[in-house]
Amino acid sequence: MASLLARVYRLIPRPFTRFLLWALNAKFNFGAVGLFLTPDGRLLVLRHVYRHRYAWGLPGGYLHRGETPEVGLLRELREETAMVASITGVLCVEEVDAFQKEAVFVGTIDPAQTPQLNHEIYEVAFVPLDALPEDMLPRHAAIIARYCASIH
Repeated sequence: MASLLARVYRLIPRPFTRFLLWALNAKFNFGAVGLFLTPDGRLLVLRHVYRHRYAWGLPGGYLHRGETPEVGLLRELREETAMVASITGVLCVEEVDAFQKEAVFVGTIDPAQTPQLNHEIYEVAFVPLDALPEDMLPRHAAIIARYCASIH
């Protein structure tokens, strides 16, 4: 039976099979966030305009079609702050909810850069890992705690 289904499937034109696969599979957004650390161990955090209760969070955003998570994260950082950073590793991939997945990266950043904020960001800060802003997005605070546990 399986070989018959495989033969039938191969006879269907590729654009149609791609559409079927798209139509029958779950859809979700995929984003990336970064823990960018300065040489002295401070963490880059951003105060976001469009977040109400928890304005502070890690830099990041959603990916564009065909964009790798690393490229998307560095693009978001440049768009929001005009700052440049380097990615040194992957911390984890998280399921934020049923409709959103997120890759979490660790990297380095030079705090001497002069940020130029776009309309999405109110403020940039470099904070010690144990002194996060009180209104930090809880999900991001948990990611930071996981990172701290992994380095100790």
